[in-house]
Amino acid sequence: MYRKNLIVQMIYRIIMCCVSALGVVLTFGFFYVGKPADMTWEFLKYYTNISNYFVFGVSVVVLADNVKRVMAGEREGYNRKIRTFKFMTTVMILVTFLVYNTMLGNPFHLDYWRKISSHCLHIFAPLMFILDYFLFEEKKCISVYAPLFSVIIPLVYVAYIFILGAAVKDFEYPYFFLDVNKIGYGGVMIWVVILLVVFTGLGYLLWLFNRGEKVNGKIKLDLKNIKWLKMPETVEPPSLTAAAAIAATDATDQTDGGQTE
Repeated sequence: MYRKNLIVQMIYRIIMCCVSALGVVLTFGFFYVGKPADMTWEFLKYYTNISNYFVFGVSVVVLADNVKRVMAGEREGYNRKIRTFKFMTTVMILVTFLVYNTMLGNPFHLDYWRKISSHCLHIFAPLMFILDYFLFEEKKCISVYAPLFSVIIPLVYVAYIFILGAAVKDFEYPYFFLDVNKIGYGGVMIWVVILLVVFTGLGYLLWLFNRGEKVNGKIKLDLKNIKWLKMPETVEPPSLTAAAAIAATDATDQTDGGQTE
């Protein structure tokens, strides 16, 4: 099955890393039409850019492990590296995709389709990373608490923007819903709460997908044993106590056998 095929996963992730790398490079303004823009730190204030940096970093780690396992002779399996962090990044980039394409970008305007960097950062790289989760993530491997962890990075980002706003003179806030000069701290807090609810809700939708399995042609949700991250079951070696009990039983059997003879 393609979901478990490590070679298929590797090929897909190589393409994903290339697309993501292109998006990351474009955030630095290396490619331009006409007069190049001055290189400043401004690109570091955008959530879109930061979320794509996370996508690229996670993609490289997962691909490196994928290649290592294929080179070692493995042909089937699932990603086992930074699963929870990968899930958090999936939620993060899903919000980037949805917010830009519903609130910030205008697909009905011609300029929306002219920017290659916008397509890489808001459509291609996000969709490929999200599809990696849907196509290749092992079922029932994500903790029920992972969606709650997914709000940590956005909260750190909000604090980071607030610090920049307080420290940098004439700081231009990257998004209207974080602009305290226009909507005040109260307005920003309302938007933060709304976005945290969105993050958590999307996280649990992704988590529910991970708990779903097709059984006899029907999709069923397995909601048992969901408290902690469960790895595939393995046969554990007997404990010392159990081993001693087995040895004592064997000795008794041999003694009984000798007496019977």
